[in-house]
Amino acid sequence: MKIPLLGRVLPALGLSLLGCAEGPRTLTVEVVPGHEATAFQEDPPVARIEVTATAAEGDVTVSAAAAPGGELDFGEIPAERAYTFDVRGLDAGGATVVRGRSAAGIYLAAVTGDVLPLFAQRAGRWARPPGELAASRVGAPGAALAERYLILTGGAAAEGAAAGDVDPARLDAYDLAAWGGSASSGALPRAARSLVVRGDLLLTLDDEGASWTDVAAGQSAEASLPEGLGSFAEVAGGRTVEASDGRSFVVGATRTGAAAGVAGAPSDKVLVVGADGALSVAKLRHARAGAAAVWVEGLGLVVAGGSADGEGLEMLGDGATEFSPRPFPPDASEGAGAAVTGPGEITLVGGVQGGAAAPTRRLAPGCAASAATCAAVEVEGAALTAAIGGVAAFALPGGRILAVGSEAGEDGLTRSFLVDVASAQVEELPLREPRRGAAVVPAPNGTLALLGGVHADGTPALTIETFFPE
Repeated sequence: MKIPLLGRVLPALGLSLLGCAEGPRTLTVEVVPGHEATAFQEDPPVARIEVTATAAEGDVTVSAAAAPGGELDFGEIPAERAYTFDVRGLDAGGATVVRGRSAAGIYLAAVTGDVLPLFAQRAGRWARPPGELAASRVGAPGAALAERYLILTGGAAAEGAAAGDVDPARLDAYDLAAWGGSASSGALPRAARSLVVRGDLLLTLDDEGASWTDVAAGQSAEASLPEGLGSFAEVAGGRTVEASDGRSFVVGATRTGAAAGVAGAPSDKVLVVGADGALSVAKLRHARAGAAAVWVEGLGLVVAGGSADGEGLEMLGDGATEFSPRPFPPDASEGAGAAVTGPGEITLVGGVQGGAAAPTRRLAPGCAASAATCAAVEVEGAALTAAIGGVAAFALPGGRILAVGSEAGEDGLTRSFLVDVASAQVEELPLREPRRGAAVVPAPNGTLALLGGVHADGTPALTIETFFPE
């Protein structure tokens, strides 16, 4: 089977599937560039494509490679298995210039039709996979659900949306296997300001309460207010930080504060969601607004900045219910993001300080408990080129950080920057569709995904944008 090369490097990958109830069949895998139709022909062009399929159990791995326009044949592989597909596009010198990865656990026997699309994109830049959301939101929390979907809920409907006003309690999803969007037929119990995900379970929080919803079963139940929390309004709107031990933390202190141009109430409360779903509360020593928060392996949850009075950093160790301040100087900056950039080291990037862009600085939260050793070290030349608040920071290989946030002010555009801490360099990575009010989510296929928001003219931004970090 030949497929026209317009927008594609690869015509067909023949997968002969064994174990199908109706006998062996051939599944054609198409590598597609999404909305960037000429991505594979850009300079330097792709000279060779490599595709690898790995079974979930790790005992079956098959690969095929060919020049653009060639045929690849994996031979016969078991259909009653689930696979992850990886795509690499190499230039003439052997450098990887295109990357792609499917969602994990694609069950080949259940694929509808005879074609399985795989999206691949240019490395080191944003790209838009096929399809789009059914509707967009402004300022909505996003998350990854069931190892396959990107979701948005809550927020405000985009003006001029084709479907009219969007119920803020509705769930809008993008499927990383089918590469398209859908909307829930019903509504969640509340319009979420914060989200926590446990497999198919979704915890939604607003100022009035919290609810657990089994998205697969369509059933919901109210969550009880844990001891130590006056109301869920003390944490609703806070960023969710995931720990390696299965816990999640909704940090009220991360809510954007007034210094970034948006009203925000300081908070000293953190909602702790156990691996089993049990809710508890941890308390900061100082109430903060616009703080940065990050999980540091071996140390715990670290919260920094957002207060002109208290210590510059607090830490919640294993088994603790209250944060322990560390003797860093007070840090009144608001809206910075935090990422782990070395063993026991974090870097704060972005944020607003005195109405201007805050400096990028490195901190060692586990430093000896003395003011002489606990200091924020400014990385000269690595500050963002604009005052950016609400920053989400993601550690990349090589000590780099991808920082995504909004220009200071109520209607600031969403902007992204690549920060190389070691070389003190900053590069802005323009979005394919300039927008404001977007959410950025670590996607189940290993990419970072940006979804939602509106264009400068107020029309909804329906496409997804992804960044492949490797």
